[in-house]
Amino acid sequence: MLRRLFLVFLPSIIASVSHANDSSWNCEQNKDSKEWVCVGEKKKVATSESGPAVIRPDKNKASSAETIAIEDTLPIKKTEIEPLKSAIAEPVTIANPITALKIQPADEQKPIPVAVTNPPIQAKPTTPPKPSPSRTPITQPLQVVNEINNSQRTGWNCGTSKQKATWDCQPIGAETNTRSDQQITPVVLGAEVVRNNEPETFVKPMMSLLAPAFNHQQEQIFSTLTSQLPYDPWENCGAGPTKKRNFVSSANLREVTPLDVKSNFAEVYDNEISDYSGNVHINRADQHSISHIANYDNVSDVMNLQGDVYYNEDTLALHTEAATINLANDQAKLRDVEFISPTTPLRGWAESYFRKSKTLSQYTNVSYTTCRPGNQDWVIHASELEMDKVTGQGTTKNTWIEFKGTPVIYTPYLSFPIDNRRLSGFLSPTFGTTRYSGMLITAPYYWNIAPNYDATLMPRELTKRGQVLAGNFRYLTEQSAGKLAAEFMPNDSLLNTSRYLLSLKDKSVFNPALSSNMDLNLVSDSTYIATTGTALSFTNYNYLRSFANINYNKYGFNFIAAADSYQSINASTPNTALPYRRLPQLNLNYAHDFSGLPLHTEIQNEFVDFQHTNNMVDGQRINTRPSISMPLQTASTFFTPKLSLQETDYTLNNGAANSSPALSRTLPIFSADSGLYLERNINLANSTYLHTIEPRLFYLNVPSVNQTNIPVFDTAIYDFQFNTMFRENSFSGTDRIQDANQITTAFTSRLIDDTSGLERLKINVGEIFYFRTRQIGVPTGLANGTIVNMGASKDAVSNLVTELSSELTKQISVNTGAQWNPIRNDIERIKANIHFRNLSNEVFNIGYSYRKNPLIPDGTNNITQGDTSFRWPIAKDWHLLGRMQYSLLYSEIQDSFIGVEKENCCWRFRLLARHYMNNVTIINNQAVVATSGTTVPGSSQDGVFFQIELKGLTGFGDDVDQFLQKSIYGFRKTQKNDL
Repeated sequence: MLRRLFLVFLPSIIASVSHANDSSWNCEQNKDSKEWVCVGEKKKVATSESGPAVIRPDKNKASSAETIAIEDTLPIKKTEIEPLKSAIAEPVTIANPITALKIQPADEQKPIPVAVTNPPIQAKPTTPPKPSPSRTPITQPLQVVNEINNSQRTGWNCGTSKQKATWDCQPIGAETNTRSDQQITPVVLGAEVVRNNEPETFVKPMMSLLAPAFNHQQEQIFSTLTSQLPYDPWENCGAGPTKKRNFVSSANLREVTPLDVKSNFAEVYDNEISDYSGNVHINRADQHSISHIANYDNVSDVMNLQGDVYYNEDTLALHTEAATINLANDQAKLRDVEFISPTTPLRGWAESYFRKSKTLSQYTNVSYTTCRPGNQDWVIHASELEMDKVTGQGTTKNTWIEFKGTPVIYTPYLSFPIDNRRLSGFLSPTFGTTRYSGMLITAPYYWNIAPNYDATLMPRELTKRGQVLAGNFRYLTEQSAGKLAAEFMPNDSLLNTSRYLLSLKDKSVFNPALSSNMDLNLVSDSTYIATTGTALSFTNYNYLRSFANINYNKYGFNFIAAADSYQSINASTPNTALPYRRLPQLNLNYAHDFSGLPLHTEIQNEFVDFQHTNNMVDGQRINTRPSISMPLQTASTFFTPKLSLQETDYTLNNGAANSSPALSRTLPIFSADSGLYLERNINLANSTYLHTIEPRLFYLNVPSVNQTNIPVFDTAIYDFQFNTMFRENSFSGTDRIQDANQITTAFTSRLIDDTSGLERLKINVGEIFYFRTRQIGVPTGLANGTIVNMGASKDAVSNLVTELSSELTKQISVNTGAQWNPIRNDIERIKANIHFRNLSNEVFNIGYSYRKNPLIPDGTNNITQGDTSFRWPIAKDWHLLGRMQYSLLYSEIQDSFIGVEKENCCWRFRLLARHYMNNVTIINNQAVVATSGTTVPGSSQDGVFFQIELKGLTGFGDDVDQFLQKSIYGFRKTQKNDL
């Protein structure tokens, strides 16, 4: 009888136990022993990858007797299995898929190699001690020595352990050496997800004062926990492009998903207590746990897990030696635990972990960091850590921070965000120096007032001038979005006076037809920005503009009411050079197309009241311009004749004694625009391209009317380029209307790659032929004091304009251009630029520009300039960035900066040094102010800017990114994790 029972239950050493559907079992009762023998179908159990929310087994199933599924039956002889000789083994992460090994017959006296189906489980004969909070040096654990010498094959060799009913596994063959910065590719191995790259190798800093916060074994555990998550939490933490995660959480399916338990052994006592041992896997929805032993009490609803416990779910991963889980109130207690919170992302070790509810977790004597496994550049140590998912906030007590193995700061309390919600707290401090302000220190504080309101307080210290109280307030409503900023210096120690800056920006949309825009600015004096700004300030502007407008657009009507004003912020420019204020400017326009007829009508009306502070001529202007055009268009041709009539009336103040205060001007304007669009497909170098030919003719006729008695309020000549040759007026504004009898001939050709859509080649060529002398111009004063009439010319032809551009690849583009004056047989303009930009935000630009002013023959007003800018990697996580604008005419640098940037998953650091021209000249602490008819040259200045951010703890302001976006063509602001 005993022999028969032994033969029946002996195969259970290779059996798995599972709470599953009864229909998947085939059972029959033995006639002699009256015992049940059950054989399971050959069917894989679907397990969910992840899992601390709490796993709650089905009480009804737990109360019934468990059944034993015999998955494989082999003839087994009674034999003693020789265990492998091993020392203390470190937990390791399987980096490559493992090929199942053939099971040897039991009668051979060899260890039985098997396929490892759950890589996170490693047998540990003894558990190495975890580091204590005192941070004592760590002794490296011994490596496993495998007796089986097989260098031709990589994988794992597993045998049984005498001490535990578990597997004792060691790696065999060569190690896989993969870079930690390679893209992680999940590999399905049994029911787990592992990634085929190894973690970063932690290197202790040379000047470290402290032992590593996490030893080598813990780093391996963190790597294993990362592999169990459905995605790598640190895959989007660098400076490169973010990758959208196609991840859908299954946490909402926990209540309807049955519990699945697999183990080597199982026992049930009185339908109340279930014991599982040997490779215990518990799965439900996104929850997954692995342990050596599991015990479930059906009465108290408490589950205990013991022996190398790994637990993971979508928002957390844990490792410990023992865990107690109360399923009734959704609580858990763990000691000596490694954890990962992937949403932050954050990882660390705690002496104890207490889960109070689904949303609230507490840790004691904790060390944690946001660096990826293998990197410990900065670590926070605290006596208590609490993470609340409801508020999205983590808090610590008795906290000190170490950076590169050196303690840097202590604080009794610290808070930080654990998701993408905004939280109040300090931002990264900034440091710098400038010529006129000395050392600069800023400590910004972010205040999250409400979901649609926030503020940033930015007090700064200028060692040469004193303290500046600065801040801004942002708001967002259903109709409006805006920002209010203010700065106040109580006392400038160099000027012995108070100074200030105010700014208000607002954009509102009241309904689809009505909107408004406002940008108001005010400074205490013209040198405030130049003398109190940072090294990133743009100080080459001459004036500060304030404007506000309201816009209505519906049913073809467009009404704009606007006002603007200007304040000088350049002491080297006299106030007479400031633009006129427009208080107010009213525009009423109407456009209409006729159904079924190629006819377009339009009327433009404008009223402006011009004002100036320096008792200059001012007044009101009324302009009306009706027009009618006939756009005729086919698939390959277009022809648009247009006739307009422009009537302008002035009422002037402060005019010359013999001039009339009322002036008027009426001009008819006729234009005709025509062109062809021809295309064909061609094959070049085994590639298909779309080749286009686009000739264009534009005729313009405007009679000549004397306009010298009309003042110039808001008019200037447009820069002459390819696109400006098709305008009806070569002047901006309406104070001057060019006289014209001319035709523009132009030609455009493109070569477009059919496969990529890139414009491999684009050529623009154009020239204007004048049929009469142009007499209308804008009086303009040159640097040598000469007054010229800009726009008037006797030349019969314009410059020949040529432009050539190409998108060589998706990363490299080239654009060039030149203008040749056929009358003087001279090249007056040249430009050439090469741009490189890739998805990793690596940028390199180099350009050259030359512009000759033919009105000043000695060349002192020419521009000959080189421009280079870049952001380029120089080492892992390190970038060199900079720009230089160099005047070849004067052999000096106009504006330049050079800097380094370090960014990885842990922290970001920037250091910039800048040399630039300031628009202020200071003598004896006083700015030299220009008077009417004089100019004062600016002065060169050097500045340094420094900023550091510990990711997940502090944040950067926008100053650096905004400066780099303006200075480096193609630079993109670093984005947050795209979760």
